[in-house]
This record gives sequence, structure tokens and C-alpha cells, in this order.
Amino acid sequence: MYFKNTFLGLLLPIILCVSCGKVSKQMMIANKQLFENLYANDQKTREAAGKVDSLAKAKLEEGTIDEEIEKIFTMNALLVQKNIAARDSILKINASDEKVLKETLKGDLEGKTNVIAELRAKAIDDSLTLVMIQEGMRNSSIYKIPNEIVFSGGYKISERNLPKMQQFFEPILDSIVVSANKYINKKLRVKIVVHGYADSDPINPKSKLYTEIGQSLYHETVDSSLLNNSSRLNQELSRLRAEEVGTLVNNMTFEKLNYITGVKSIFVDLQKEGKGEEFPDNKIQYNTIDARRRIVKFYWKILPN
Repeated sequence: MYFKNTFLGLLLPIILCVSCGKVSKQMMIANKQLFENLYANDQKTREAAGKVDSLAKAKLEEGTIDEEIEKIFTMNALLVQKNIAARDSILKINASDEKVLKETLKGDLEGKTNVIAELRAKAIDDSLTLVMIQEGMRNSSIYKIPNEIVFSGGYKISERNLPKMQQFFEPILDSIVVSANKYINKKLRVKIVVHGYADSDPINPKSKLYTEIGQSLYHETVDSSLLNNSSRLNQELSRLRAEEVGTLVNNMTFEKLNYITGVKSIFVDLQKEGKGEEFPDNKIQYNTIDARRRIVKFYWKILPN
């Protein structure tokens, strides 16, 4: 409702006497009202943007968004506020000083400036950016994928479990398409985060999993002492879990991009990270060896790019 009212306010008719090339009394009245409406709508947008920071922090506390996403939401809200501040002086002066307003309109009519159209376009863009941020926070969801469903104790998605995983992600990725298609002519960034976890259970040196993790570690270093470090092995195991799920999500996402239309551009930012023996949820009391810690967490956001 807020965005609808804002948009209608920004579409207040501008009466331009292009044929005569003069600033008429009617033009002065109509555009003075336009600037007053723009200013009033900007103040509402500023108030809404001011609430984003506290809302984002609350979401961070709930565990529905991570630090990086919270910072992005807050940064974009601050950017909206800065844009509004930059417009304020132009809007207030034009609405209160008839001489300045007349010069502005004259410049636009003569093609020397395009002040009115630019201010309206920027105001609409800032309102839409704020709507995106608010919707992003409302729709924040973190999906937890248990180890036994995906990896059967290791890190690879088996052929048997692959259809199950595709079915799991299909509706989630469809919701990305639905959300992105709302933002006509916007530059978007789809942020996809995949975090892998492991518990503190030592990996059996005689197991196939131990050999595979060792081979993976040797891509980074030839330090064989890492193979005796249980925590480091679990760190690598969690990374491989994130990598496996991330690859599947990445492939499915790029297939879905064909169904996103009308946006100016879209960039997919996929982050895959192993969290090792870190607890997946700080609100849960975990055991040292605990199947609830052998999971992958996944979430996505659409952000202004």
C-alpha cells in the first residue's frame, strides 16, 4: 500500500507548455505541487528506511539472516536515506522559491536540464529499493538439510538421493523467479548462501571418507600433519558438503534464469563455505558427537545490485 501511494503521488501530471516555450502560471502551480508531493513521499520513505537497521538486527538475532545479508540490507537503506538527503534541498527550494522553480522549469523546457524527470525517477527507484529490502527481510528463511537425507554420512549426493534433493530445491528456486520478476528494469543480485557443518566425531583413518578428505586437502597443501588434526578434517568435510550442495543449486539456478524477464540485469552471487565444527544454531544445545550438527544450511536473497 505504501509503495502504491508513493507511486501515484510521483505520477502527478506535469503540465508543460512545450509549444510556446514559456513557463505558465498553471505550470508553476502544478510543478510546485509536484515538488511538495515528492518531498512528502521522500519523508515517508526516509522513515521506513530508518526502521530497516533495527529490523535487520532483529532478523540477525533470530538467525534468519546472517551478518553479511544484514549489512547489505542496512547499507542499502542508508543509501536510500543519502539519496533522499541529496534531493531534499532541490525539492524544498523549488517548492518554496518561485524564482528558482521558474528557472528550473525554463531549463527543462529549453532542454538545458532534466531536473523534474530525474528527481521523479530517482524517487521511484529509491522507493522500489526499499520495498525490495523490506520484502527480503520478510521472506528470510534458512533451510536446513540433514546429513542423513543428503550424504548418508559423507559429503556426496548419491544418485538415489539426487531426485529428492532436486525436488527439495525446485519450489525454493521457483520462488526466486517469482520475486525477481516483480522488479521491472532493475539491476538485481541473487545472493545464494550454502553453509556446510560437521560435528566433532573423528573420521576413521581406515575409511574411504578419510582418504577422500585427505586427497582434497592435498590440493591446498602437502602438510601431512593435517591428516592427524580431527578438527581440520571435519572442517574440510563441511566444506565438501557445502560444495556438493552448492554445485547442484548453481546448476538448477542457471536453468531458472531463463524464466526471469523484464529485469535490466541479474547477477547470481553463490557463496559456498564450510563452517567445520561450528554450531549450526546457537540456540540449540548440541552434543560433541551429534547428527543434528551434520547438516547443510541454505538461504537466498534478492538484492539491488
